[in-house]
Amino acid sequence: MPVRNEASFLPGCLEDILSQTLTEIELVIVDDGSTDTTAELLKEASQRDSRIRVIHTKPKGIISALNTGLAECHGQYIARMDADDRMDKTRLEKQLKLMISNPELELTGCRMEGFTDSGRITESIEKYQSWSNSLISHQQIVCDLFAECPIAHPTFFATRHLFNKLGGYSTNPWAEDYDFILRAYKEGAKLAKHPEKLVQKFHASGRLSRVESIYKRPAMFEAKAHYMLEYGLLKNRRGVLIAGSGPTGRQAAHSFEKRGVKILGYVDNRPGPPDRKVKSWPAWGFRDLPPAEFLDKFRDALILLAIGDSEGQRAFAELLRKLDFIENTDFVRVIYNWPAASACFD
Repeated sequence: MPVRNEASFLPGCLEDILSQTLTEIELVIVDDGSTDTTAELLKEASQRDSRIRVIHTKPKGIISALNTGLAECHGQYIARMDADDRMDKTRLEKQLKLMISNPELELTGCRMEGFTDSGRITESIEKYQSWSNSLISHQQIVCDLFAECPIAHPTFFATRHLFNKLGGYSTNPWAEDYDFILRAYKEGAKLAKHPEKLVQKFHASGRLSRVESIYKRPAMFEAKAHYMLEYGLLKNRRGVLIAGSGPTGRQAAHSFEKRGVKILGYVDNRPGPPDRKVKSWPAWGFRDLPPAEFLDKFRDALILLAIGDSEGQRAFAELLRKLDFIENTDFVRVIYNWPAASACFD
């Protein structure tokens, strides 16, 4: 667990961890250069409970702290936690049982719920959590792998072997947890979630995920574009056709263009003149779904579904499947929706 200036949250989080029904644990905490009373709280806690080991470092950032902590872990399984989140006292026991009963699994998460220190969590966070909580099986997670990070970082429960195989966390211009999942899947790891809500995720305006650029949409699309190319999804494709010309579609175009991928154009529900363009690229508009003869022209392209409206995205995906386009081969969702848009959830 990496911490920096978490004195106000630590007591509650430590209580949750140390009162777990799974008692044979070690708690490795990396204090990444705290300047408040975090160090004193950790010293007192480690004196009370020998299962706690504290490592103090200069402030080097979360990825350095995570890798420092990983190097100190001795267990066969490693669970993640953030100091400002909370968890059910049965979390570790239940995730361990899930892993043992399904030995093919290398990384699991669990369902979560959100809380804040004032008022309600936002509608966008509620939608994200509903979408994330709908992904339980490996198949479901993989179906929406490029929609958004499908497993929340503080819910990670993985084999030590997987962390070692991947060399821990990597420094990139995008989120370290999403990067880890994308690399894990590339290496053949099986993923899943425990179906219970075992982690309570704290949402506040000052969280890293709200203020750091690597956790924002442009950075996430850099990760998506990078790994779609790494996975070979653009191999023997003449370019990408983007369904949806809103902010998501435009960001997708930007991330792929900078990597030398040809942007074939946009398709949306805004009919216009034959020479209509969006950001210099052709844009074809249809009041209803595009006809089959139009989509047949893009059999050799990768179609990116960047439609923000869930019903619109569902209808477009169903049309593509009906026309024998293969999901996550011929077309890929690059935005999450709730209700979930994929047939994998039916």
